[in-house]
Amino acid sequence: MRLAATLLLLALTVATTPAVAAERACPPSAGVPTRAQLTQAMRSARDRGVLWRFSKDGRHGYLYGTIHVGKPDWAMPGRAVFGALADAETIVLEADPLDVAFHAGVTAPPAPHEAPTLPAALAARLSRQAERTCTSWPRLQTMPPMMIAATLTLRDAAWEGFFVEYASEMVLAGYARGANKPLATLETTEIQRAAINGGLPAEQLASIETLVGGLEQGTARKELVAVAEAWARGDLEALRRTLLAIDPVERAGVERMVLPRNPPMAASIEALHATGRRVFVGVGILHMVGTTGLPRLLQHRGFTVERITFDGRTGLDIGEVEGNPPRVPLPTGEVEGNPARVPLPTGEVEGNPARVPLPKE
Repeated sequence: MRLAATLLLLALTVATTPAVAAERACPPSAGVPTRAQLTQAMRSARDRGVLWRFSKDGRHGYLYGTIHVGKPDWAMPGRAVFGALADAETIVLEADPLDVAFHAGVTAPPAPHEAPTLPAALAARLSRQAERTCTSWPRLQTMPPMMIAATLTLRDAAWEGFFVEYASEMVLAGYARGANKPLATLETTEIQRAAINGGLPAEQLASIETLVGGLEQGTARKELVAVAEAWARGDLEALRRTLLAIDPVERAGVERMVLPRNPPMAASIEALHATGRRVFVGVGILHMVGTTGLPRLLQHRGFTVERITFDGRTGLDIGEVEGNPPRVPLPTGEVEGNPARVPLPTGEVEGNPARVPLPKE
């Protein structure tokens, strides 16, 4: 446990990105935690989110509901989640958030068939939100319009202390690299991009109008906080209620993005399980909700699925992590005294690429 905890400490360092200097009027930046802060995070680590154990044909694996933003205090997994990670042989995510090619693919300029042309007035409103959050508009305006709106919504969350750099997927991908465990993905870049840009042009424009209005009125941030806090408590019913309470246009967009992807994901999880390797599968928490969620779909495929109850204990067995921990080879090499990060092409919004405005996948 001591060695594994040290590996996780290093992995979290890899998963965070360097802070960008911000002016006083800009949202706070995530920053890079010091070794002392990471050690303290391990001492106070507590399980959050929702974790299931699934089994079939005498083998088991794990399913974990993730969130696409997070707080520094939330980043370190607790005992149950860490135990599942340590037991797993392969880490599985929707996509690899540290893959530069993935970032380039999902943020590439839209093809004519993918996205509507933004009306000048709506583009101006988006530009004002970019200025308010100190996000480069020249960078943003090359992206698909839905990606622009989603990125600004996640950027706005920094005012409440939520950062994409501390998203569950960032930590899990960093752990896989630090622990030298294979990382598999459930979806291609093309599938993720299609999910972001789904819907007819009129539907996309309606969604963007709603999202910009939420940014202007401050309601987008409140919705995101409600989702994030429900995730932290592992409260699936509260997540369901929150989703039902949001603007109908926005809810329809979320449903278009989430629900059609669940059956193919369940099939992919079954295929990975059939290889004989124990898998830890991390997928956005809204893919877990309701009768069409992944736990229920896996049951339909013959799996026994049981939710793991968190016992509320805090802290990991960190041992002597203040000393010289074992060096872990990282795929991007190392800089003396500071593990190398993976360069990300998204400028001011580093980390996990923005998806739909709420952390709802």
